[in-house]
Amino acid sequence: MTDSSRAQIVRHHTALLAIAQASIWLTAGVFVAAGPIAAARLTGHASLSGLMFALWALAFATGAQVTGLAMDRFGRRPGLAAAHGLLCLGSLAAAFSVLSGSAAGLLGASVIGGFGMGSALLSRGAVADMYPPQRRGVAVGYLLAAGTVGAIGGPQLVNLARALTTSSALQDAFARSWFVVAATSLVAFACMLLLRPDPRDMAPRPSGSAVRRPLASLLKLAPIRAAVLAMAAGQTAMYSIMGISAVAYTRRGVEVAAIAVVLSSHFAGMFAFSPVWGAFLDRRGRKRGLVTAGTLLFVGAGITGIASHPILSGLGLFLVGLGWSGLYLGVTAVISDFTSASERGAALGFTDFASASISSIGALIAGILLDGPGFGAVGIVMMAVLLPTIAAVGLVGGSRWRPVALKPA
Repeated sequence: MTDSSRAQIVRHHTALLAIAQASIWLTAGVFVAAGPIAAARLTGHASLSGLMFALWALAFATGAQVTGLAMDRFGRRPGLAAAHGLLCLGSLAAAFSVLSGSAAGLLGASVIGGFGMGSALLSRGAVADMYPPQRRGVAVGYLLAAGTVGAIGGPQLVNLARALTTSSALQDAFARSWFVVAATSLVAFACMLLLRPDPRDMAPRPSGSAVRRPLASLLKLAPIRAAVLAMAAGQTAMYSIMGISAVAYTRRGVEVAAIAVVLSSHFAGMFAFSPVWGAFLDRRGRKRGLVTAGTLLFVGAGITGIASHPILSGLGLFLVGLGWSGLYLGVTAVISDFTSASERGAALGFTDFASASISSIGALIAGILLDGPGFGAVGIVMMAVLLPTIAAVGLVGGSRWRPVALKPA
């Protein structure tokens, strides 16, 4: 494969993965905006909105680990295609569940959707396969930025569906939103089938006769351990705050339209500045990027917990999203720097497995706290989770963050 033909294929694959990324986060945006409110209305218990995202997180964790292992063995294309098929199925299940008034069906849909999303987000590994370390942060950053349209559009899609629905029943608007994202997931499914050659086969290879290392050996590397810890804490804080925010604001009397705007600010923080984060990570280093991102998330959690006005709440959620974005990209870059293509899927999958598993506990606790002391307590608890993590990343020496040398395929 010549350099020019390889570059053309990389551009083609990156575009397809970007389209799919937008679909992933459009689906997630609908689940976040509609799911907790629907669960609370169907069950009569606000705490079950936390249960919904706990189930989502557990399924996300399982999907990431199982699919990550499978991708290292069979390639990125089949795993990513299956992931988008599951997102389509989960969206359809959610739509029919709210129309039929089935809380159990909605919880089941969150399991299907969570598994699909955990698998689909490993597309960042496919992008990392195709780019060298010095361009990896920016490349994955642009991929994540493609999710901006979907993530911001998800809550607005729910709001638009509500405005266009003639009946006063929210479930009709929610169902229409899920039907739309089921269709976009089918488009993403088709895009994944077009990833030929497989991105895994285009990855730089280890110099010499390197042997594929088991996950336990990878976790002995201090930067990878710190990255996994940072992602677990950051994901827990983000999931816990985001997952119950719609219900919390509804309790305060905030209109659905205003909630959609607040959630959109959060998603803008998560995605819109991803290329900037990528450039920062590539130029200033992985460690500095992770510490900066963790600090922003810490501040955002505090503001969100104490804010009573929608504008201040939007600022807090924006900072939570912005900090999560830096952590997500930084952790992806660190793990990709220290792994080969035959190790990357399992390592990224384990990272997502660990972070989502802990996030499921955080989501449950957040739901319980919301029913008890309130939303402010959630922010305080998440700040307590983040602080030692930021310190742990800072304690890893700078020289230990240098990536391994690989040669192009």
